[in-house]
Amino acid sequence: MDGRHTRSARTRAALLDAAIEIICTRGVTAVTQRAVAARAGTSLASTTYHFRTADDLLVAAFEATSSRTIADMRRTAREAAERGSGIVDAAMAVVARAPYGDRLPPDGVVQLTLSAIHNPRLRPIAEAFVEELAALFIPLTTTPDTARTLARSLSGLILHEMARGADAPTPTMRADVTRLFAAFGVPDHPSTGRPQADPAHHHEDLEPG
Repeated sequence: MDGRHTRSARTRAALLDAAIEIICTRGVTAVTQRAVAARAGTSLASTTYHFRTADDLLVAAFEATSSRTIADMRRTAREAAERGSGIVDAAMAVVARAPYGDRLPPDGVVQLTLSAIHNPRLRPIAEAFVEELAALFIPLTTTPDTARTLARSLSGLILHEMARGADAPTPTMRADVTRLFAAFGVPDHPSTGRPQADPAHHHEDLEPG
């Protein structure tokens, strides 16, 4: 029984990995149960067993994409702090569209945002991603609502950067991000940045904006 559960979990994980890779490299419209099964090296029957519809597969893949991307961002932030790099350098590392592998390019989250426009099932995932991204900026801004606005603004810049088709951040992207952080009062090196927001004000702004 345990062996079957382990194999089932492995197959499900392989299907999600395959779906995420297709999303990041070919876009949402390329995600079909048949295409994912072929990429994962499993049968179509196995795919439909784990994910009854293509929409179920997309929802699960985007949930995984969101959580993995946030984990990538947290790791990048930690590595930047350990190296003494600035926040702009850390942002450029996140924006880089590295080949799918040990980290996710930003394509997956942008596809999530665009797909949520027409798919209500994806909207809670997209909103949860913004909340998680904003949480990374809360210590650097005045209020949680300010952090949310910064997160949404950064997502928009990433979308426009990806539309240029470059694999590495362009000088324009770096300049845009630098100006964005400066406009929100975010220091390039947080250790020399602003004090924490007033706790009472912080508590008042905890409701999502």
